[in-house]
Amino acid sequence: MEPLSIHEIDDLVHEWYHKLDVHAPVEDMLALLAEEGLEMRFPEGTLRDRNEFRPLYQGWIRSYFDEIHELKKLSVTPAGDTSEVRIVVNWRFRIWNPPAPKSRWLEYDVSQAWGVQRSPTAGRAVMTAYTVEAMEPRNGSPPFDEVLAQ
Repeated sequence: MEPLSIHEIDDLVHEWYHKLDVHAPVEDMLALLAEEGLEMRFPEGTLRDRNEFRPLYQGWIRSYFDEIHELKKLSVTPAGDTSEVRIVVNWRFRIWNPPAPKSRWLEYDVSQAWGVQRSPTAGRAVMTAYTVEAMEPRNGSPPFDEVLAQ
């Protein structure tokens, strides 16, 4: 199989964040994930296949709105069939926790490590691994674990 180009990886990264921002249908998100060998580590827990991603994503689009993901840093290291991708993305969003009278605006710089490879069935770049390594609060936002606890 042909190695991925930097352009294909960059397209995947931008497509992923755009789809998160517009709350794309879950099927559109699943098309960006490897069919086998997937591992995703989020503050909410670790997922090992596409079916485990479904309920997590549905929870996200019910909880977070007015999302903006702004890519701050992207580096790619080819490693055979899989490329290692390091990302820092600024994530801004609103969240509403009933019965609060208003939503809250939150912001984090999120450091991530991805594994990316060419899908043998779709022929395009897909994620094989996704790890949230750190979430740095910005502009007075609380630590993210406090947000999850509410």
